[in-house]
Amino acid sequence: MIVNSYGDMAQHLFLRSRNADLKENVTTLSEEFATGKSSNLTDRLGGDFTYLADLESNLNRLDSYMVTNSEVQLFATTMQGSLEKVQDQVQALRNDILRLSPAIDEDNAEQFGSQAKQRMASAINLLNTSVGGRTIFAGTATDTKPLSDSGTLMTAILTEVSGLTTSGDIVQAVKDWFDDPTGFDTVMYQGSATALQPVTVGEGEQVSLGIQADDPSLKHTLQSYVITALADEPSLGLTEDVKIELVTEASNELSVSEDRLIKVQADVGFIEGRLDAISTRNEASKTSLSIVKNNLVSADPYETYTRLQEAQTQLEGIYTITSRSSQLSLLQYI
Repeated sequence: MIVNSYGDMAQHLFLRSRNADLKENVTTLSEEFATGKSSNLTDRLGGDFTYLADLESNLNRLDSYMVTNSEVQLFATTMQGSLEKVQDQVQALRNDILRLSPAIDEDNAEQFGSQAKQRMASAINLLNTSVGGRTIFAGTATDTKPLSDSGTLMTAILTEVSGLTTSGDIVQAVKDWFDDPTGFDTVMYQGSATALQPVTVGEGEQVSLGIQADDPSLKHTLQSYVITALADEPSLGLTEDVKIELVTEASNELSVSEDRLIKVQADVGFIEGRLDAISTRNEASKTSLSIVKNNLVSADPYETYTRLQEAQTQLEGIYTITSRSSQLSLLQYI
């Protein structure tokens, strides 16, 4: 009978090698169980990382879209907030004037003129609003306040209407100045003539928030305020009738301004709706791709736990064998 045996040194080396392998296996399986990810993607993917790389590229692109979408949403929300406040103030002044018509007297006209100056200054501040360090109504010149102050506006207008004595002439002069490229656009608007470019916020999805402070609808609001404010300008020497006529005409202009502001708000609201819908699609796409990626790289927790228990049992067995081997002697053998 042939008996195979191993020398003490060979047995020692075998046990030490097996011990090291099992320790490494336990460490690897413990890491897989803790992280939930496979430690050997090369074997898992058959050496082809193309699909995984494509998934990660798409996820990174979606993350970029989502960041951009959030920034544009903040921009749109701030813009909408400013427009709403301007529209509310226009509506309030218009309603106050109509409430007193046709019993408006000179004192009322002057009071409305004074209120118009305050609301004009407020409107200009709202159109100079910035968010995240960028002004929102200045086109591409986001580091610049788009409008000069109300004092600059009234000074320019007073020069324009000086010497005019009828409400019709004054109103026409104001409108001409606002329409003249050398008028409002030169004196008041300090932003860029170039609107913000469309921004990509999703796969094949772009939005543009190109509303500027020199938009005709926004200019019309300031024009309406100016017409009202002229009723409270002593330097013009206007008669009581002319002051009242200016305020009465201004109420009509304010109604037009409100309608135009509502349309601008609707445009911004449409963009806000698109951004919300695109954001939802981006989230859904990211969730779907993340699930696919996890299925590729994740380790099965049940299988991993079973293998870990098996490796730990074998390692304990090695420790037991090593311990018993070290206690053997010739006397015990005999």
